[in-house]
Amino acid sequence: MTAIRFAVPLLAGWSLGVWAARIRNILADDLVGFELAWRLGLAASFVLLGLWAVRSAVVLWRDGASDWWFCVSGAVLSLAVLNIVVWPVRAYQIAIGDWSGGFKVVHTVLATVSVVLGLLVVFQRYGRAGHRRSVLRSRSVTRQV
Repeated sequence: MTAIRFAVPLLAGWSLGVWAARIRNILADDLVGFELAWRLGLAASFVLLGLWAVRSAVVLWRDGASDWWFCVSGAVLSLAVLNIVVWPVRAYQIAIGDWSGGFKVVHTVLATVSVVLGLLVVFQRYGRAGHRRSVLRSRSVTRQV
């Protein structure tokens, strides 16, 4: 499956773009107190995990991973799980909320793409059999027969 090969960079880039824009929107709203803090905290956690995922991929590649675009580190897995958990809740709140139809459609697309990318990353990490796949390439070991 070709799409799964690019799930890691797509998830990191997608999350960084979506949630950085969300931070900009939060700061433009007239929010104060707890409302501002929890919305900003949630958005910032996605951005920080996205940055951490990119950094982890580069470090894994530097330390011997076969290709940093496909490294599924703990940071990437955390970002994937956060997308899988947060977006359905957010999409439901938007669906039942008092927003325009266009707003609901856009956020349904955002939610769908985010959850699908998160699931692809989890699938890439654990595969069909549910076993963890190593991100580091095997060291060349001479085997005596």
